[in-house]
Amino acid sequence: MSRSAASLGLLTLLLVATVLPAQAAAVSTSDVARFSSQPEHVGTASFARNNSTVHHENPDDVQSEGDVSELEQWLSGRLSSQLGSSTVKIEQGQYEKAHSVLGDDYDDLLSKYVEVSRQTDGTADDKTAKTIRDAQRSQRQYVSRVQRYRQLYDRYQRAKQNGNDEKARTLARKLERLQKDIDRSSSNLTTNYNRLSNRTNTSTAGEMGRIRNVTQNISSQQATVRKAEFTQTNLTATIRTPNVSFFDPIRVTGRLTDENDTGLENQSIWLRLGGNRSQRVRTSENGSFSLVGRPAVVSRGNRSFRVEYHPTNGSIYLGSNATVQANVSRVAAMIDISNHTRRVRYNDTVAVSGRVHARQVGATDVPLAVFLGGTRLGTTRTGPDGSFSFNTTLPADVPANSSAIRVAFPFRGRALNALNATAPVVVESSATTLTLSGTTGKTRSVDLSGYLTTTTDTPVADQRVSILVNGTQVASTRTDENGTYRISLVLPPSLVPADSNATFVARFDGRGKNVESALTATEIAVSGADDGPLDSTTRGWLVSLGVAALITLGGFFLWRSDFGGGDADPDGRDGMATDVDAVTESDDATTDPSVSAAAFLDRARSARDAGEFETAVEMGYAATRDRFDAVVPTATSTHWEFYNACREADLAAETLSTIADVTERYERAAFAANRVSSETATAVIDAASTLVEDGA
Repeated sequence: MSRSAASLGLLTLLLVATVLPAQAAAVSTSDVARFSSQPEHVGTASFARNNSTVHHENPDDVQSEGDVSELEQWLSGRLSSQLGSSTVKIEQGQYEKAHSVLGDDYDDLLSKYVEVSRQTDGTADDKTAKTIRDAQRSQRQYVSRVQRYRQLYDRYQRAKQNGNDEKARTLARKLERLQKDIDRSSSNLTTNYNRLSNRTNTSTAGEMGRIRNVTQNISSQQATVRKAEFTQTNLTATIRTPNVSFFDPIRVTGRLTDENDTGLENQSIWLRLGGNRSQRVRTSENGSFSLVGRPAVVSRGNRSFRVEYHPTNGSIYLGSNATVQANVSRVAAMIDISNHTRRVRYNDTVAVSGRVHARQVGATDVPLAVFLGGTRLGTTRTGPDGSFSFNTTLPADVPANSSAIRVAFPFRGRALNALNATAPVVVESSATTLTLSGTTGKTRSVDLSGYLTTTTDTPVADQRVSILVNGTQVASTRTDENGTYRISLVLPPSLVPADSNATFVARFDGRGKNVESALTATEIAVSGADDGPLDSTTRGWLVSLGVAALITLGGFFLWRSDFGGGDADPDGRDGMATDVDAVTESDDATTDPSVSAAAFLDRARSARDAGEFETAVEMGYAATRDRFDAVVPTATSTHWEFYNACREADLAAETLSTIADVTERYERAAFAANRVSSETATAVIDAASTLVEDGA
């Protein structure tokens, strides 16, 4: 018998030894769902398989700490290996494969790692999980940008060969911006690899070396393009007085010249005033300019202000910038409310309008946060004369009874300071109706569903519904945008014996809200045989641990077999690793630059369908960023800086409006304390879809 055959025989014995004690539980779709789900437990009452998000209260310990640690190490090793494999594909120019290695298979492994890390004490492995996820995201972004650069460079070369100088220069401009983004992505990725190396005690030198080689190659290539297509410029700027405020604005003069010191006429010069604010002027005949700007959201004290020249795509000139220094003093401003809603109930429109000014001088383009009671409803920005207007529908989480609408600056210690403006509002309560129905399956499984509405049939979205069985709370779920909830339970025999009736209760707690509490109950006959000494969740864990052991031991024996003789795998990997690491390649490979954005959209939809609404919003926003990352004229880091760059890129007004909508909803999801609703997630996905899939 050959070593390979003996190894396979041993693997078979290991499989039998692992699976039989777990009552022959196979690794099926439902097992994986149990492995990565987040059931809510009270005592040991429930094991939920839920279509919506379910939250932990007291997770059961299903295996020893040692078993968890071994599985955790195996998963982190697999994840690190796939990151490394992706860098090899990047260096080889196989960008679709570099993406796919970090696709669904990677996400599944990472989800399992996160689930396993929750079973251990401490937060070190939670931080490791975040580092692994950050590395995946930054590497996917890096792959997308490198792939986009290579595609644009090919188009640039074709334009040059065809004598189309104008198109070539436009493409060269895009390449210039993209190369800077690649440098930034490379730096972020290297930082993540260093963190990963420190947390997992594994070397990432090879991965960082490959990324460095690719980045240097692109930088060298772009230097050649830059020299062939563009003329350097020089921007000088001087501030008239070093002490400035909203009343004593920044006054900057300067001149824009080419490399021969010839003034450049009719070119746009920008003064950046912090946040999303800027002022623009055009140069005179000799290249000189004068700018005036009122600091409003800039932090007080000594500050730097950038003066920037951004040529058009078809220009022969390169951009340039200068910096001026000034000491910013605080000025007291006023927020006045002129009109507001006075009485409101759930899902009605809440509106407020007014003006921000200092000594009647309107504060333009200043952000404002709007609150009702202690709940943040959203943000808006002032117009050219300092006026503002905001409206939204009233969410359920605002408490009933008398309240106040409040408009405030979402910052402190800036050039403008103002007391909050408030106005009284009466929030009325709405009675609700809660329904519950259920169907039974085999082995004490029950599928429950229902809906939560007001008595006027308005759906109540994104609210928690608790499920009780025979008086014991076993799980909770949340309503979707239609007020509907669904949940599947497998009930342990300690709670409901086989072939017996059980009382199911659905309960909505309206305390602290403007929709009232509701409760409903139904009796359901539960049927099916007992599971035996091991419940389904424990079997799933044992099978997962068994599979991990099989893969680890199997890889060792097959490596020994290959080392002793036989043909080597052409990719330098053993047969077992090839089977485990196999990644399905896309059958629809494309060079469409929105491919990565489309992937983010797919992830957003999947997250929404799984009830992970915050993740859905993040992925929808990521799709928007990826769609325009080669279009905006400057490198951006914050969401509003990205939007401002889009404004300056002369995009269509409808496109800008859609980007603004996505950006504001993302801000609310990322920074507000309120839970993200499915309605918000759907709105972000729909908006991002128009930008990505409709080719905005």
